[in-house]
Amino acid sequence: MKNKELYSILIVCLMMLSSCLGDTNTRITVGEQEAVYQVRPTKGFYVKDGRFLYGSNLSVSGDGGDCFLIEYSFDSSAPELQGSDSLSIELIGNPISVPLWPLDSQWTDTTKVLKNEVLTESLLKRNAYIRGRLFLWSNHTETESQQDSFMMSYDPEKMYTAENGKRIYNLYLRAIKKVTEKEEGSEGEEGTEPTEEEKTVKVLITNAFNIEEFYNKAKAFEEENGEKEVAIAINYASAYNKDTTACLWSVTDTIKISFNGRSE
Repeated sequence: MKNKELYSILIVCLMMLSSCLGDTNTRITVGEQEAVYQVRPTKGFYVKDGRFLYGSNLSVSGDGGDCFLIEYSFDSSAPELQGSDSLSIELIGNPISVPLWPLDSQWTDTTKVLKNEVLTESLLKRNAYIRGRLFLWSNHTETESQQDSFMMSYDPEKMYTAENGKRIYNLYLRAIKKVTEKEEGSEGEEGTEPTEEEKTVKVLITNAFNIEEFYNKAKAFEEENGEKEVAIAINYASAYNKDTTACLWSVTDTIKISFNGRSE
């Protein structure tokens, strides 16, 4: 009798544990998603589809508006997936911080090569616009230990160009190598070529840019003209001319951001 009672208690405990953990058969894992952190009123992350993710294990070191790449899992049978913009998740590993750069209304001089400029070979079609932050993935060739800073600007006098009756808003991306004091002092000296360990490699870098004010200006103008989205193109310095006195510029396909803030 006692054995039966113990067995019954064990079954009940297992059922309760299963209920708490969720059915592993309905658990879905999502890898490396762009996200913007929120601190108040509830800690969590906004992701590309506009959904807000929250959970009990969101021990994140950061401020509201900071940008991250996150991996997480969720229960696909959760009722809140129907008709709700929030979702309970479990983070997998630590969120990866993504640098957030400001937008400069002082338009870059596209005819000049900047000091320590780093060329951008291409931009992935992958992007995300979340809560005023534009995430971009760029390809570069540089040393493994190299650190870069990034700048994004626009022309306040000519924010857009017209193509086939549609306005395309232009942003200009440049990368600058961060130079240490030792490197500054060795400029022009012989024997400063990269060592074997420092030979150049191709790298893929993720950055986020605060374009909220720019987007809001463009959105207001497009709304006045009966449109439902803002089309943005990223211009980037991709090569030098023959005598390296000027940059040659490439441009991405348009990134379309609907008025609900979701990019395509």
